[in-house]
Amino acid sequence: MKINQKRIQEKSKFASITKKLHDYVYFETLVIVTAYLFIGYMIDPNDICILGGQISYMLILLSIVTLFHGFESGMMTTGILAVAMWYFYPIFQYVDFMVALMMTLIFSEFNYYWNKRIKEAETDSEYRGLKLNELSKAFYTLKISHDQLEKNYVIKPMSLRNSLSIIKESSDNGEDYYDSFLKLLDKAFNVNIATIVSKDAVDKEFNMIAKTVSIHEETNYEDLLIKDVLQRRKPVYISDETNKKSKYIAVVPALKDKEVAGLLLIEKMPFMSFNKENLTSISILFEYFFNEMRKKTTLYAIEGLAVIQDDDFRYEYYRLDEMYALYGVDSISLVFKTDDELLANRLYVTSKKLIRSLDMVACIKHTNFSQIALLFPFADKSSAYGFLHRLLEKLKDVGEDDFEYMTFNLSKKNLFEKYLSADYVQ
Repeated sequence: MKINQKRIQEKSKFASITKKLHDYVYFETLVIVTAYLFIGYMIDPNDICILGGQISYMLILLSIVTLFHGFESGMMTTGILAVAMWYFYPIFQYVDFMVALMMTLIFSEFNYYWNKRIKEAETDSEYRGLKLNELSKAFYTLKISHDQLEKNYVIKPMSLRNSLSIIKESSDNGEDYYDSFLKLLDKAFNVNIATIVSKDAVDKEFNMIAKTVSIHEETNYEDLLIKDVLQRRKPVYISDETNKKSKYIAVVPALKDKEVAGLLLIEKMPFMSFNKENLTSISILFEYFFNEMRKKTTLYAIEGLAVIQDDDFRYEYYRLDEMYALYGVDSISLVFKTDDELLANRLYVTSKKLIRSLDMVACIKHTNFSQIALLFPFADKSSAYGFLHRLLEKLKDVGEDDFEYMTFNLSKKNLFEKYLSADYVQ
């Protein structure tokens, strides 16, 4: 198959010109309106705005400019047309001007709502992609742990996923879970010497937080492998850089918001363990572990919702609240409240079976009553009520009057937290 290089070059030039025009919105608007007035002048110098045509060409112009570029460009076009009406017509065309102004406002509303829907869709897609990425890493971690269990059951009768869980829990006991993770890498993959460094959120500098040996050496961040990882944002092994000399045999990054937040610097591994399968497993486990550790740190800093013991629920609610503050994309929470312990358990168990992929559920037990909180990301009240109807259909002997329920969107965060507190009185 022969590729037509000439056509590709022409397409690239056209795309480049189009991009430059879009980068200068007001200039593009000025060019379009000037061309329109020039054409009108060539047709009839006494009717430069083409107001006397069988159809309203001026409204077509306004619709093109305003729907594409928005309110500012629409008002700029209307202003230029108004100036043309003032200087090139014996009498100012008030009716045509008012029609143009009104239609500009209408077209700009369409542009506003369309862009808002696009932003909501992009945010929804980004969140779903993030969750899919997290679940994929969790699934791969589980697969690795089972593979390791099958291969090394006699000498290492443990699951890597269980080991990660133990390391995460060790942080509550004051143990250094980063050092524990390095010990796990040494035991599972024979990573003899390695260092973990993390980027500070304030000064954006990397700091060492764990090392397998007690000797403290300054990390050289000008190392070729480290610089390559920071640029490519993916793991780099010494086999990839045969022509470059480096202190490390592998450097593995952990990403946050597409930026490098931490690095695993591997200095020494036995030759028989230094293979693609092990290095890929280490990369997945390090990013998964690093994200879990960052989640734990974030949860310590979160204020509110302390009554909810489910860390995953609190963390997701925190992330959705951040997205609401940044993009205005709302989510909904549904809370069941009952003093019947058996009914509360049935509601919780049945809700766990009915929730969908992104939805979450948590149970809060107080002295005299229990609450079941459900979180529906990027959903509205209709989704919450739809779930309620499905729940009641599943529990055929339970009706709406048997328990109390309320819905809260993210703008009612304070009321949601107050409602979940034990001292709340309706």
